[in-house]
Amino acid sequence: MPCPEQLARGERRRKTIVCPIALALVAVHAWSTGIFAQTSPAVARAASVNGRALLYNANSTPFGLSAGAILSPGDRIDTRGGGRVVIDLSDGSMVVVRPESVVILKDFQQASSLRELFEITLGMVRVKINHFSGRPNPYRMNSPTASIAVRGTEFSIEVGLQGETQVMVYEGAVEVSSLSDPDRKTLIEAGRGVLVEAGRDFHIFTNPVNRAGEMGDRNGGDGDHHGAPMAVASAGGNPPPGPMPAQPASQPPVPRTDGHGGPAPHSEHDEPSPRATASTYDRYIAGLSDIAQVPFLFRYNAFAEAHLDSLENPAYATGFTSAEGRLFVLPSFSGVRALQQYQSAFGPGGTLPGDYNLSPQFSMFTPVGGSQFTIGGSASASRVGNTGLSAMPDFDPTTFSQSDAWSPHTSGTSTGTFYSGALVAARRFGSNSLGLELESLKGTGSLVSTTTEGDGVANLSTERIDSASDVSQTRLTVGFSRDLSKSAKLGVFYRYAFISANDADQSHTVDGAPVGLNSTHTSGHSGELGVRLRGAITPRLSYGVTGAWLGVSLQDGLVRTNAVDSHERDRAQRGSLGLGLGYALTRRVLLSLDVAGGAARTQAARTENATGALLQNGNANSHFVSMHGAVQADLTRRLFVSASLLNVWQSHDLNVDLFPDQYGQRALVQDSFFPFTPAAFQSGSHFSDFGVGWRFSPNFFVQYLYSTDYGVSSASHTVMLRYTFRLRRE
Repeated sequence: MPCPEQLARGERRRKTIVCPIALALVAVHAWSTGIFAQTSPAVARAASVNGRALLYNANSTPFGLSAGAILSPGDRIDTRGGGRVVIDLSDGSMVVVRPESVVILKDFQQASSLRELFEITLGMVRVKINHFSGRPNPYRMNSPTASIAVRGTEFSIEVGLQGETQVMVYEGAVEVSSLSDPDRKTLIEAGRGVLVEAGRDFHIFTNPVNRAGEMGDRNGGDGDHHGAPMAVASAGGNPPPGPMPAQPASQPPVPRTDGHGGPAPHSEHDEPSPRATASTYDRYIAGLSDIAQVPFLFRYNAFAEAHLDSLENPAYATGFTSAEGRLFVLPSFSGVRALQQYQSAFGPGGTLPGDYNLSPQFSMFTPVGGSQFTIGGSASASRVGNTGLSAMPDFDPTTFSQSDAWSPHTSGTSTGTFYSGALVAARRFGSNSLGLELESLKGTGSLVSTTTEGDGVANLSTERIDSASDVSQTRLTVGFSRDLSKSAKLGVFYRYAFISANDADQSHTVDGAPVGLNSTHTSGHSGELGVRLRGAITPRLSYGVTGAWLGVSLQDGLVRTNAVDSHERDRAQRGSLGLGLGYALTRRVLLSLDVAGGAARTQAARTENATGALLQNGNANSHFVSMHGAVQADLTRRLFVSASLLNVWQSHDLNVDLFPDQYGQRALVQDSFFPFTPAAFQSGSHFSDFGVGWRFSPNFFVQYLYSTDYGVSSASHTVMLRYTFRLRRE
């Protein structure tokens, strides 16, 4: 509904129209034929309003803007609440004010040769100026750094945090001049754009997509797909997996606040390069079943990635102002990330790397009932396995130190299948957002292993195990986010998880003779608290800070062939902190540097079922510091490359005490959670990813990634095909 002041203004206008009906009809006919095109005052009306938008009148009194409201010179429109406004002028022109924008209407009613339409101080507008019977219809628009003069055209204006202004022309031509130096002018024709910054030369570029005539309908859809987005995403949205997309050549980067406090998550797919690399998604999917994952080692803290951020903290899902989905398929070959646990009668078991992985995932988010409420979710499947396992235990179970003398060898095959799904609901309240996510995972696995030892425990020579496993996990996440400023966003989430897993031998032989069957049943829960803060330091430099605490409690029921039946209680706590910096060297080259550090403590006590006596008591203290540097560059409009290096410095103190069972024997039993290896990271102290990708369209690309830990284990080869689509615009 129009506010009282707007109704009063409209009533005053109606009282001034006292002409006879015939004169009115003549005036209407003259208006429609363009006779008074250059002399009649224009009238502005809010044709449609989607989401939350405020109107400030000349007295700076705020009102909720609604469709049909009559607008006057001096009115200020503020869409930083996520709204989108379409303004119709009586001369047939149209202005679309996008979310996170501030626009001041000027003296557009003046019957002068060059009327001032509006001043944009922040955000983005798209404008279509109408012609009258082929005659020019001149207007002027201002930003903090530029003045734009037009005579019938279609174009967009985008203003960044420092007042830097980007103008892109889709039809016709505009004349752009610098406010600080009016003598500096340039004519920009269709298909080109210009960036104006105070005290700098104009930066003229080619608009990669000429979308003339795509103003869309008058119900909120402006048809603007950002042919050449101005912003390098630098803050907000949520955590950032992957270097940011590169932008057109010769343009210095300018962070843009869109959505709420950061680069628009929903427009990410319009930008050329992927924000998240194949390795990010690979580790994300593997981490769904790993309750103790360390996320900082593969996230880019200073850069946002809409879909992954919204699945981590559901409050970020309110950044989607259109229905958007993503489908990707992630085949990995000779991978080192998927590890299969195995137990051995020769002593502690170990982990075996998987060498193939096929993981399709679909995610979807859409606003409902306006732009304040968003629902969405994801579904994924993953098939992991190895057709040629080969591994050796890392340490001597009697001394807990690495030893080459005790060297049994394990080989075999393994498979694992995981299915996961998540539902997300989020609601925006001004600068705050709340979100809720319910996620479930189911998985099954099988392992056939053969272990040989020339002269080992009990003189065993060949052991064969055929085992099956299953895992289920349910996670509930509550998220909150707040826009601290135009470029800074804070997000907090808490996740509670229930987990249940079983691993049991189907058959077990030693030198062909059947022996007892090993089995493990695990149940428990975990709680995780995470915090993320992102913002922009300068137009080129952005930052991200991440902190987390994780607590895990598990109960294991253990049956082993080389020990009495027992059960074990595991407890673990981990605290960590990460800091990331992102720098746009050019529009085509983006750099990131992330450092993380943390400490973890794990305790495990194993008790004999029959007597209740303590059999095994262990604790481990781990500390780590990591540094992750990455670069992503567009070599051409279609070809892009990426590279990253991760170094980890760690310490791991392990203490295990063994006590005799009812038969007077001591035996070490390893479960699937407690770290019995001296090294906290199986993959070594450093590894690198090298990628190359090809962009078939702004929404579809393929990327190949080569990952290596420099000889500690076999390298992995990953291919990702990703397609992002938008169903509608709000």
